[in-house]
Amino acid sequence: MKNENIFVSELSTSKHSFNNYHFCRGNSNRRKTRLGLIIKGSGTYIYLNKKLRVKEGDVVFIPENIYCYSEWRGEPGIEVVYVSCFIHYDSFGYEPQTIPCSKETKKNILKISELLSGGAIEGLEAYSLFYKVLQDILPQMKKSDIAFDRTLQAAIEYITENWNNNFSVSDVAKKCLVSESTLYHLFQNELGQTPVRFLNSIKINVAIEYLENSNYSVSDISRMVGFNSENHFRKVFAEFTGTTPLKFRKRA
Repeated sequence: MKNENIFVSELSTSKHSFNNYHFCRGNSNRRKTRLGLIIKGSGTYIYLNKKLRVKEGDVVFIPENIYCYSEWRGEPGIEVVYVSCFIHYDSFGYEPQTIPCSKETKKNILKISELLSGGAIEGLEAYSLFYKVLQDILPQMKKSDIAFDRTLQAAIEYITENWNNNFSVSDVAKKCLVSESTLYHLFQNELGQTPVRFLNSIKINVAIEYLENSNYSVSDISRMVGFNSENHFRKVFAEFTGTTPLKFRKRA
């Protein structure tokens, strides 16, 4: 990092709390680098063809240039606090990873989250403290030469943004200017799954939100998230969560 400057912008915070199980499809729109502290539960971040497992007390780093989704379990709950921003640095080459952190650094992450909920002066203090956190964690982080295929990124963003519209894998391939077989190869090689399974992961995540936060019937939810058959919806839901929609709702 000699003779190079690093600065951050658009610092923000978010807190995620779930019951027992949650599948998060990630964020493809203006993704930020995220620094997260796992308060409760355990999870798995999936990116490219890799998995990063985290547990309570871990600090996790998710860079903005890599699309990453996650699966969470908690007994009895799941809670994660994120501090997010855009990091500007010419050779900031990292992949998702857990970072060994002192208790003070973990407290500072929570403090930053609190400060960002305040006014302008508190916001300035949050930026100052975040630079201190970066100073603490960067020497502990492992750099990577990992590359992210631009075609795959375009496909992921298209599917994520249009999941509730009718389209085929062929439509996605045409949008990305590649053949359907090339698109399948990219998904299998980098994400370890097909484009259809990736699309279903988004639909199931939305279904979970409906099950947890609404009184819609399973039949209605199945139709709302784009399944033509309720039986197919139940089958796919069980593949991702290991249980039925009704049992999931009762447990939640």
